[in-house]
Amino acid sequence: MRTAQTELEKKLLIVGELTRYLASEGIRPIIVGGTAVEIYSAGEYQTYDVDLVVAQRERAIQVLEAMGFQRVGRVWHYPYWDTVVEIPGVHLAGDIARVNLVDIDGYHVYCIGLEDLLIDRLNAAVYRGSREDHRWVATLLRAYQNELDLEYLRTRAGEEGVLTLLDELWQEARSNG
Repeated sequence: MRTAQTELEKKLLIVGELTRYLASEGIRPIIVGGTAVEIYSAGEYQTYDVDLVVAQRERAIQVLEAMGFQRVGRVWHYPYWDTVVEIPGVHLAGDIARVNLVDIDGYHVYCIGLEDLLIDRLNAAVYRGSREDHRWVATLLRAYQNELDLEYLRTRAGEEGVLTLLDELWQEARSNG
């Protein structure tokens, strides 16, 4: 791996290397959580760790350790770049067909689809009272208002019980965007 220029680049290169190792086994790590927000906000949002969903969690852990990661509690730390990876789940909370491919330096990295990320952040805003997630949903809605699959987003928001907040933030995005 080459030397990374930014923290986000470090994370993407690490996930790219992990993805490369697992590709021959048909395993695709998918970036979720804060790092996904970081990707969609072009690094404006910043988080310390990388959250991944990997169907074959134990195999991914074996590869991380082979790459030089050290287990620290429930996360894996890469001392060379002081980067932390966590695998909080094995099932993607969203539509696998909406996962986006990010290319960096010849690596392929998979990231949760924007609409599904927005649903995740809306859930945090509504059910955990996260003002930070509320703010980032508003920011991403403004930035991507012309690219979103609004029908899918509204359907999922209705299923999750977060449609009222989505509609409120969507109206703000349309009037301020």
